[in-house]
Amino acid sequence: MIDRTSQIRWAFLILVPIIAAGAAVNALTLFAFGRVTPLSLLFGTLISAAVIGVVWWAMSRSVLWRPAGAWPLLALAWGALGSFTFILVAGESMTTIATAVGWEAAEASLAGAWPEEVGKSLGIALILLALPRPWNRPWDGLLVGIFVGLGFELIETVQYGAAGALDDANSDVDGLLFMWFVRAVAGPGLHVFFSAVAGLGVGMALLHPRLTTPARWTLGLGGPFAAFLMHFLWNYSWPTSWGAWPIAVMWPLYLAALIGCWLVAKRLARQSDHLRRPDSVRRRGSAVPS
Repeated sequence: MIDRTSQIRWAFLILVPIIAAGAAVNALTLFAFGRVTPLSLLFGTLISAAVIGVVWWAMSRSVLWRPAGAWPLLALAWGALGSFTFILVAGESMTTIATAVGWEAAEASLAGAWPEEVGKSLGIALILLALPRPWNRPWDGLLVGIFVGLGFELIETVQYGAAGALDDANSDVDGLLFMWFVRAVAGPGLHVFFSAVAGLGVGMALLHPRLTTPARWTLGLGGPFAAFLMHFLWNYSWPTSWGAWPIAVMWPLYLAALIGCWLVAKRLARQSDHLRRPDSVRRRGSAVPS
């Protein structure tokens, strides 16, 4: 069995190069956008910083939170940078496969959901393995997953916003604001929802002290698979006659999934707190003397 020090070292040896590769690719993309529409990058950076600040503050007020210093930035970096390497490696091939088998309606689903959810889930697992001191509780995977998903969502929206600015023939500002408005209305927080579901499963599989091996495998694979399925269904090209039901039906269901995961995590936290209490405290009020 690998010792803790080696576990941390190997996890970082995988995390850092992948994040660096994603940073290099995104730097090229953002540099190209920045030369043409610098306003879009400035706007995206300011909005992203504000959103991260609000989410970080809200998370820190939760009973699930444990101070982790600046380490949530690593989760944000994986979501914003590291996860993109998986899209580069597998995204186009997934599109080719969907076309080859005649399943054109699933092109966006396979090209997006498969590499993105695999990449984000792997990052969550690696971060939990790399940082056992701040994140060693079963529900910490949920917290890490939220930050990973947030990082992905924001960098993607920044790039969409810049593309929208370029596409508008009349005004960069109009195109930028329209794209951010669309992203804010048509499915906000989706990647947070996906990664939260995956993160809870991965965190319980790696960190729950009382699970059987089959249960660990079930949760460790089931969480990411559920995230993939959610993402797949969202990206799927449903018949146009169905209208906007993906937004009307799936988004509330995905929000409910996040809330459900949060409630499960709070229940785990209460159980953990109960088990850590001295026996005399747990039995206070009982007729049996402590």
